[in-house]
Amino acid sequence: MVNEWTVTHGTHEIHVVKTPTGGAHLYVDDELVDATNDLYAAEDDPALVGVFGDDVRVDVFLTPASLAAIRINGQWVTGGGLVYAVASD
Repeated sequence: MVNEWTVTHGTHEIHVVKTPTGGAHLYVDDELVDATNDLYAAEDDPALVGVFGDDVRVDVFLTPASLAAIRINGQWVTGGGLVYAVASD
């Protein structure tokens, strides 16, 4: 099963996709910015990283659990699980 999470930061759409094969992709404005097959990451070691716009950084923390919590500029914008995306200017 594919799991997807999307948030908006300014005029940018941040999209995380967890694939059925255990990989994950990070898209910003429909552009692939990072991919991994390592779904185990700690809060200080992101599995996916992207930089876009005016030096906005997105860090995505993943586990095999199909839940998501995304934060932008240090603020949680979604909650409920063990997948984290962090964006900062």
